[in-house]
Amino acid sequence: MATVDDRWHSLNPAKNDARICSEHRDKGRELYLSAVHGTGKRWSVRWWDEGGKQRRKSFTRKGDADKFAAQTATDKERGHYIAPDARKTLLRDVAEQWLASAVHRPSTAEGARRQLTLHVYPFLGDRVVGGIKNGDIQQWLKDRRKVLADSTTAIVYGRLKAVLAYAVNNDMITKSPCTGVKAPAVRRPEIHPLPTEVVAALVAAAPPRYRAMVLLAAGSGLRHGELVGLELRDLDLDKGEVHVRQQAVRLNKGLPYLGPPKTDQSYRTVPLAKAVTEALSEHLRRFPPVAVRMDDRTEPRKPHSRTALLVFPNSNARPINGGGWSRVWSNTVKRANVQLEKDGSARVPAGTSMHDLRHYYASLLILHRESVKVVQRQLGHSKPSVTLDVYTHLFEDLEDTTRDAVQAALRDVVITE
Repeated sequence: MATVDDRWHSLNPAKNDARICSEHRDKGRELYLSAVHGTGKRWSVRWWDEGGKQRRKSFTRKGDADKFAAQTATDKERGHYIAPDARKTLLRDVAEQWLASAVHRPSTAEGARRQLTLHVYPFLGDRVVGGIKNGDIQQWLKDRRKVLADSTTAIVYGRLKAVLAYAVNNDMITKSPCTGVKAPAVRRPEIHPLPTEVVAALVAAAPPRYRAMVLLAAGSGLRHGELVGLELRDLDLDKGEVHVRQQAVRLNKGLPYLGPPKTDQSYRTVPLAKAVTEALSEHLRRFPPVAVRMDDRTEPRKPHSRTALLVFPNSNARPINGGGWSRVWSNTVKRANVQLEKDGSARVPAGTSMHDLRHYYASLLILHRESVKVVQRQLGHSKPSVTLDVYTHLFEDLEDTTRDAVQAALRDVVITE
């Protein structure tokens, strides 16, 4: 319920200066001038918000006050009520609330904050959330596409969209200005797996302490963080298996720590080929695991510090970090290219990273006709659709052997009259 009050007049002489208004009457009754007669806006709307707090808003004209009161009452009845001061919250403050409340992995939260700081706050951060219109979002998106790749723009837009959805869900605005605004379509480039001779060259060109790690990446599809966080307890070379239970996480600031794998499906056991287990055995003989003190946040509610027996520490007996590994990998690629040129083989494609070894592993499974479900499980993808999104073209490139399969099964079936 919203009530419209006349601030300048009253029916009760005890609440005014007892002077009768000669110009106005209320349904034939005398009106008395109030103590604030003639000051400020005459008409005041009173209502109670969802938290039970009384609020007011003043108007010059009674028609405007009546309209606002009716709209407020309707909004409250339909559950669309938004407190006026909530609409005035700056987008920057809404985004900070979203960052504080969203359940993100630390690396994801760090990336989201960086994206908002660089690409949203300078342009929309100081705008009140209730004043941002659909056209503002469209213009912002157009401007960002001039300086960012479409794939990056889509990610940043996703962050902004989530912030404004948070504003809707927390009764700051009734409708997101992102409604109807589409992120740029991003065409996922086809994966072209590395040739085996290139993989072999990369393994041979890696520093001795990292050769088994490069081979394991190609022979198991483990992510880089899973390799860096691998402990001796995770290897069962007698059975030829590696167990993925954790990964090393490194933020822009601070030391690497042990965290849970990327998804729930990333907890997995991957079988290893004989060539890989033999390489790992030799690695462990030459470079015994190093005891490193690390923070363990694999169980977010029970973080603690412990000694980890890392299979692939760096040359300083510390966890491999981003900058140090970039230099190692860059030099490895250069040495591999020198050897490939001598052999007259293909060069390492520009931009090749450790992740391409994961693609190589996936391509081997697909080439040997493993199902999408098997490939998904071995790579630790969250669902088969993720696997198909990345590798559909590799499945399509397989030779169609369905005719031969049916013939093999039915060749001895004879129809008799």
